[in-house]
Amino acid sequence: MASAVINTRKDLDAIAGTPQHDAFMAMLAGTLWRIVKDDAAQAWVAVEDNSIIERFGFARTDFPDAAPPELPAYSPPPSDVPTVVTMRQARLALLQIGRLNDVNAAVAAADDATKITWEFSSEVHRNHPFVSTMAAALGLTGQQLDDLFTLAASL
Repeated sequence: MASAVINTRKDLDAIAGTPQHDAFMAMLAGTLWRIVKDDAAQAWVAVEDNSIIERFGFARTDFPDAAPPELPAYSPPPSDVPTVVTMRQARLALLQIGRLNDVNAAVAAADDATKITWEFSSEVHRNHPFVSTMAAALGLTGQQLDDLFTLAASL
């Protein structure tokens, strides 16, 4: 049997009870929601959308068993904040904002591993525990730390 061309509900009704009809109805049921990423809420949202089924002459009530789709895991949009800068860039940025002496003092009071990290690392990684420790010691917010990394990358 040749596949029927389906342009309207009438075309679909003409093949009722066939596998092609069932497959087309399942496809239409899958169009009842659009998945939209909502970065402000940090979530994916299923938004009802009847536009496709209405083009075929259907209403939402024609799909009583259709359930919203499972939503994917949210991942934040990529950040413009650099995640790695050179130690030279980091020190110049700290000097520029007047906090280099504060970091040097915090490092001097810290354990040996922190001293070695500060003295011998060639790069500073935004997500390294050393950065979190120093940011806390300086009382820097996450936004201030992002601003510092952005500044450092420009130097």
